[in-house]
Amino acid sequence: MAWLSPMLLGFLVLYVLNVGVEAGVGGWEPTHLEAVGCTAAVAASATSVYWLMMTVGRFLVVPLALRYSPERILTVCGAGMTGCLLLALVPGAAPVAYAGVGLFIAPVFPTGLPWLHRVLPGARRAGAWVIAASMAGGVAAPPLLGLGIEVSGIASVPVLLTVLSAAGLVVTVWLARRADAGRRDGPPVAPDLSGSGAPGRSAGRAAR
Repeated sequence: MAWLSPMLLGFLVLYVLNVGVEAGVGGWEPTHLEAVGCTAAVAASATSVYWLMMTVGRFLVVPLALRYSPERILTVCGAGMTGCLLLALVPGAAPVAYAGVGLFIAPVFPTGLPWLHRVLPGARRAGAWVIAASMAGGVAAPPLLGLGIEVSGIASVPVLLTVLSAAGLVVTVWLARRADAGRRDGPPVAPDLSGSGAPGRSAGRAAR
């Protein structure tokens, strides 16, 4: 699969990890909160707030996207998610911490796609591949987290999710540095995802 460039693979991994965190929090937050002393009603309400903050975050990122680059927004979001998940280890702060995760994870999906198309302008189907691959994170994360919880206990939910979030942050930083290096070295040759076998637009421009 030669058309899978390192940059595209990076975006695939980033989206799989972030959707994994999103699904993992949504699926395991109520159980974790009840395990650390919250009532069922509080746990259910806190989970609803988590989803609400995801909606709010997607509206709030719109004006920010006009002032800051996608890579900066995604880096801040990755750091914020990771910090909030660490804060969720504190039982009394866990409901608020999970709400913070929802706020920080919200901009990742809509902000990452324009960034992807900017760094791989000739990859016409890159967005579709990334969206399709990201579904794997939502499907695989809850059962995989369940296996980890069986081994280490329900209190480990924030730790396991922090590992996924921190890995996503590392991938984001790597993508930002590679994209910056590509801008300094000249326009990248994008992979052709059209299925036609023709070189990407960037390659065509380079040939001319």
